[in-house]
Amino acid sequence: MGYIWGWIVCLVATAIVIWCGLWMTRRWKPLVLRDLVRMFAIATLLVPVTAGSHEGFYAPAYIVLMYEGLFVTEGDPIPALSALTLAWGAALLVTFALAARRLFWRRADA
Repeated sequence: MGYIWGWIVCLVATAIVIWCGLWMTRRWKPLVLRDLVRMFAIATLLVPVTAGSHEGFYAPAYIVLMYEGLFVTEGDPIPALSALTLAWGAALLVTFALAARRLFWRRADA
């Protein structure tokens, strides 16, 4: 039961952090920079990976990356880093898609 409550607390805290980040960046210009920062933050916070040597348990990838890379002498941070790299790549694609959509709609209106 503690594992479930841990994830509930983590997801609620992540939702609050994402909401605060969206609110704080609402007036940033240029829009591409704002979207890029938002997408990278969301991608970093939401990606889960297996919790190191604890098979069957998952944790946020940025926490596993820091723990396995800094505190465990025989740790393997590569799975967490690869998951974050894929998420960041997806964030880049979404950001460029949003920018292309804005550009297309701006030209279609003119």
